[in-house]
Amino acid sequence: MGMTIPSLPNVHVTLADHVASIELGTDAFNFLSLDAMTQLAEAWQWADDEPACRAIVLCSSGRVFCGGVDFRSLGAGGPDASPEPLYRLAQRLLAGRKPCIAAVQGAAVGAGLGLAMLADQRVAGPHAQFNASFAQLGFHAGFGLTATLPSVMGVHAASRMLLMAQPVRAQQALQLGLADELVTDSEAVRDAALARARVIAGNAPRAVQDMRQNLRAALLVDFAQALERELAAQLAHIKTRDFMEGVSAMMAKRPPRFTGA
Repeated sequence: MGMTIPSLPNVHVTLADHVASIELGTDAFNFLSLDAMTQLAEAWQWADDEPACRAIVLCSSGRVFCGGVDFRSLGAGGPDASPEPLYRLAQRLLAGRKPCIAAVQGAAVGAGLGLAMLADQRVAGPHAQFNASFAQLGFHAGFGLTATLPSVMGVHAASRMLLMAQPVRAQQALQLGLADELVTDSEAVRDAALARARVIAGNAPRAVQDMRQNLRAALLVDFAQALERELAAQLAHIKTRDFMEGVSAMMAKRPPRFTGA
């Protein structure tokens, strides 16, 4: 007997043809608050427990896939706020049993990139952009990206992306393996992701899920260790002058002037 599809304020869940669509919709930028991440984790738990669900399409409303963490949601929003609870929820998503295809129609920034990287495959639209701009803000990447990016694109390409902190656009993402498919019509991104998910859902579910768990076993260990290292670095970096400068420069839309302090 199937379970009732959860009804959540910022995450819309549907199920058809053994594929669950899990759609994030928080605001125009789809900022990721702790609350929204908790809802995503609840949707993932339902998908895990629902026998009729064999694959997931992770998507979002509007033009931006996910603009990253809404820093206001992390407690006080100041230097003492920690993204750790958010990262623990990301770990729960990564450990889910059902394969996931992300439909990336627009910018996936910071934690939004982290969210897209939790998926097994990514379909990108013409306006998709994968943005790991942490170094421009003066702090370390988080959300397990130092584990997930190398697992998809190799250590060298991941290093280049994180250290240069430049956005990777759709065509380049396809060449790097960040995107598995590029569609030329923004409206067709979700349909292309659904088509891929249906192919997976047509295969033997136990075989698919067991193979996926075995393929991901090492990544789950790497991810847990990466979170510890990333978090320690982030908590140190957000106390620096360079972090304050990075945020000020971003707000003022000017180049940052970093001093290393």
